[in-house]
Amino acid sequence: MRKSLWLSLLIAALIVLMIGCGGNNASNTTSSSTTTTTTTSSTNTFVTGEDAPLPAVVGFNVTINSITLTGTGGSSATVLSTPITVDFARLIGLRQLLAFNSVPTGTYNSVTFTLSSPVITYLNFSATPPSTATINGSWASGVSVNNGVATVTVALKNPLTLTTSSLVGFHMHFDLRNSLAVDGAGQITGVVNPKIAVNAVTPDDDDAQITDLRGSVVSVSTSANNFVIQKFDGKQATIAVNSSTTFNDGYTLATLVAGMMAEVKGKIQSDGSILADAVQVVTVDHAFVAGPILNVDSNGKNITIQVAEMKPAIPGVTLQTPLTLDISTVQRYSIGGIDNWLTAFGFSQTSLVVGQRIAIGGALNTNTNPATFVPSNIMLQRQGVDGTLVANSVIISSGNAGSFQIQNSGLLGYALGAPLTVKTSQMTKFINVNGLSGLQTAGTARLEVRGLILKDQTTGNPTMYAQWVGMLQ
Repeated sequence: MRKSLWLSLLIAALIVLMIGCGGNNASNTTSSSTTTTTTTSSTNTFVTGEDAPLPAVVGFNVTINSITLTGTGGSSATVLSTPITVDFARLIGLRQLLAFNSVPTGTYNSVTFTLSSPVITYLNFSATPPSTATINGSWASGVSVNNGVATVTVALKNPLTLTTSSLVGFHMHFDLRNSLAVDGAGQITGVVNPKIAVNAVTPDDDDAQITDLRGSVVSVSTSANNFVIQKFDGKQATIAVNSSTTFNDGYTLATLVAGMMAEVKGKIQSDGSILADAVQVVTVDHAFVAGPILNVDSNGKNITIQVAEMKPAIPGVTLQTPLTLDISTVQRYSIGGIDNWLTAFGFSQTSLVVGQRIAIGGALNTNTNPATFVPSNIMLQRQGVDGTLVANSVIISSGNAGSFQIQNSGLLGYALGAPLTVKTSQMTKFINVNGLSGLQTAGTARLEVRGLILKDQTTGNPTMYAQWVGMLQ
């Protein structure tokens, strides 16, 4: 493993927490300055999450057995009691919501996670296309462990009082970069020392937005202005729409049908539903695989992707492993999560480049033994990239329209062998930095960028078109 792959993390548990990527609002210590008072009243809470990735890691799956809130008075509230397995390495700058629940009102000052069965998947870039390897993780010696289950308590920087009058979430950051041990040669050892930070958010905060939620449509209600999707973990989510919700390719709520694969961006509501800003129909077919492109052959006929998601199970294919597909018969290409300033860009078979994250719809051919997946459509998806800002690389055309470069040590850095160019527009949202002008004086700050990777038609290189740029503090 000589090059690295950036990944994004997604934690989830829709219960009393909303987690995300910040890192400076909490530490893995226990607070001791707050008295907790609880009543029989309750308030609704939720959880989202992202990560700080480690080079070449494409998967970090761990089972979250429980999440609890605790106050110094000894009271506690369970936010997650049914174990879930989460891949914290999948997302950068993207957030999913996996659970929602009601908990007793009161003042809380820490969050406790119990974790088990960590599994690390990483890429070996010395092979073409890159291969994968998997390590069953072990907990570091300083972690509290009982029968293989690690307990991690995270103190909130400021105690949080939950009332019945507001919806509250928590933004969690699982810092894989500092949680996964490496040896002197930079190789992953499998030792895991969880570094988690948590801060509270409101539903309108940027860190609370649900920017990556996919599933198959189960039912549609035009009278209630909503539809239900079933996520890959088997859980269902209600998606509300209104006059501001946008749909791709001419779809509307009325034209959604059961079995379609849809992707949603929006925010959590007090009843646990998600109010969609945008709904993307990924495929009308009932089979689906998704992940980053690892290799594109010289004639463009075959591509290799790292399978991050799959539905249904495809014989001989496992998650977090490479899959090579013949795409010569694919006729439909589309772009998901597109902003207005990108509508002039095309996406086709000749636009595929290493590092893009794509979703592929298709069908299982049961005439073969075993059954094989036959692609029919490919959608370019939003993705996150993080890296170090290249000093003096910022170019301002007008306002926030311009470009800069980041040094990415993951898959895109491997593909380019050079810094990644990031282009911005007046629509690009900047977090923790005053736009492009702020970046000009930011030196070599660490950045996260969310948007679309498109092929530069002049150089043939991947280029990021940013919808969101955040400076890590």
